[in-house]
Amino acid sequence: MRSRQHRPAVACARPLALLSAVLAGLLAGGMVLIEAVLLPFWRSVPPAEFRRWFTANAPRIRTLMVPLGAAAGVVGVASAITDVVTSRRRSPASLTAAAATVGVVAVTVTVNEPANHRFTGGSLTDAETADLLASWARWHHLRVALGVVATVAAASALPPRRP
Repeated sequence: MRSRQHRPAVACARPLALLSAVLAGLLAGGMVLIEAVLLPFWRSVPPAEFRRWFTANAPRIRTLMVPLGAAAGVVGVASAITDVVTSRRRSPASLTAAAATVGVVAVTVTVNEPANHRFTGGSLTDAETADLLASWARWHHLRVALGVVATVAAASALPPRRP
């Protein structure tokens, strides 16, 4: 029998888990779009043109992706905590989803966002731009992989519906 102090957590466990899966999926989808569409375009244009495009358009991308990443991270962690507190089965899926989402946020904050600011800073040479974009892409591949892991894990962590 569950204690009374866990009842609110039990009541919000499934909606929180569902929101975690949706947000992780949206975040991963946005990163896959960047991977499949924008990154090939960025690589195909001369570095100076890339910097101009990126300076003009990065704020729009950031306006969508930063809140989405933050929300996915917060909700993923909250869902994992709720799962640990309320679950008898102690599935590692919600913890995996939270860790992978936090990984996406960590790589973004420590690697990709600083690189984004360098792209728009106006001080990079063409060679430096090409090298930085190659590094940015490698780290982005990791973010995409973590996003997919987070999505699959969050979806598999969904508790069954109650009748």
